[in-house]
Amino acid sequence: MTTKVCITGDSILMQPIPDGYEGLEPLRTFIGQADVRINNLEMVISNNQCFASTFCGGIWLTGLPARLDDINRFGFNCYCFANNHTMDFSYCGLESTLQALKERDKPVCGAGMSLEEATAPAMVSGDKGRVAVLCISSTCDDAARAGGAGAKIPARPGLNMLRHTETYVVNQEHMKVLEEIAHETHINGRINNSKKGGYTLTKPGIFSLGNLDFKLGETEGKESDPNPVDMERMRLAIQEAKKEADYVIVCFHSHEIKGALDEEPDFFIETFARACIDWGASAVAGSGTHQVKAIEIYRGKPIFYSIANFIFQVDRMEYVPLDYYEKFGISPDKTIQEAEAIRSQNGTRGLETEDKYYKGLMPLLEFEGGSLKKVSIKPIELGFYAEDKVYKGMPHEADEATTRAVFETLQALSQEYGTRLRLEEGLIQVVLD
Repeated sequence: MTTKVCITGDSILMQPIPDGYEGLEPLRTFIGQADVRINNLEMVISNNQCFASTFCGGIWLTGLPARLDDINRFGFNCYCFANNHTMDFSYCGLESTLQALKERDKPVCGAGMSLEEATAPAMVSGDKGRVAVLCISSTCDDAARAGGAGAKIPARPGLNMLRHTETYVVNQEHMKVLEEIAHETHINGRINNSKKGGYTLTKPGIFSLGNLDFKLGETEGKESDPNPVDMERMRLAIQEAKKEADYVIVCFHSHEIKGALDEEPDFFIETFARACIDWGASAVAGSGTHQVKAIEIYRGKPIFYSIANFIFQVDRMEYVPLDYYEKFGISPDKTIQEAEAIRSQNGTRGLETEDKYYKGLMPLLEFEGGSLKKVSIKPIELGFYAEDKVYKGMPHEADEATTRAVFETLQALSQEYGTRLRLEEGLIQVVLD
């Protein structure tokens, strides 16, 4: 018996699906082949009744419940909700979104009214088996992180967060410069006093310059490692899910990178994704920086470092909090359309200006007898070149030229992982050993 899982990327839908949009039926047909149909909801669902957090995922994103109904038209039966926009509108926005999904009978993972709920999988059951979906985000303000209950203190609502450390390796000459900077500027004055009082822990072998950590080494560069507490929590979650489900899918959201290129997943993300497979996950799929990233086949199972966007209507917000104007230095008497034009310099800078952010992947995974049998990927294009800008951000099946371009990009990015791909009848097929 074959179980099929389709995973799609980030959905940001600010306005209704436009009249004349022709992408819905072809994509719903492809997605509908799957028993489990996953989407990452990267926006808060509310009736604009929730106050904004002091932080946001870049900008504050919220859409009416009707926008969730629009997204549901593609046929999804499972949602991930752990990303940098989950807590844009604080606890009210979180609860409002979870309630909207509950009312529509859509399982959700990655966020909840406690750390236990946020970590728990969404279970999708059917005639062809049961699939557990877990979700986690490494990119968010720490105040968005869900917390567990104590003996007398209740649990904290929020998202399932994968914390991590970043350490920069420098040689002796550069370390001396850092120490001199610290001495002259007193940048570490307050934190050193906190360490003396036992309120801040000293990190062995680490010199901190403010919030940045450095250590001596022969090869200069960056290191990053996932938080061991969060890793252990996910290990237990995956292994518990395997007791109840035939397959476990882990989805993650991450904006962290190794160096200067957004296309490169950070070191700790590679460590985390491979560990999930080691712990029993059947596949791992990421999103975050809004463009396609590499595929790795690890122990015979796929890791998609980013499948990018599914709906990317990010420049069509209806309402924003006053904080938006302050953040970007814009007069609050401007309309949101005028403010967005100022922020983007009339559409000449930002994610909305490059076509690579308007391409995505829709992997279709086929499992049988506990094993992965096939991985087919449908490339999509999100209307970057649409003559009528009302369609910009809405997904369509990629045409032949775009499919070829996505294939070549994916092939080049995946080469370092030894992944083999082939293009076959408009789909990218992953070669499994």
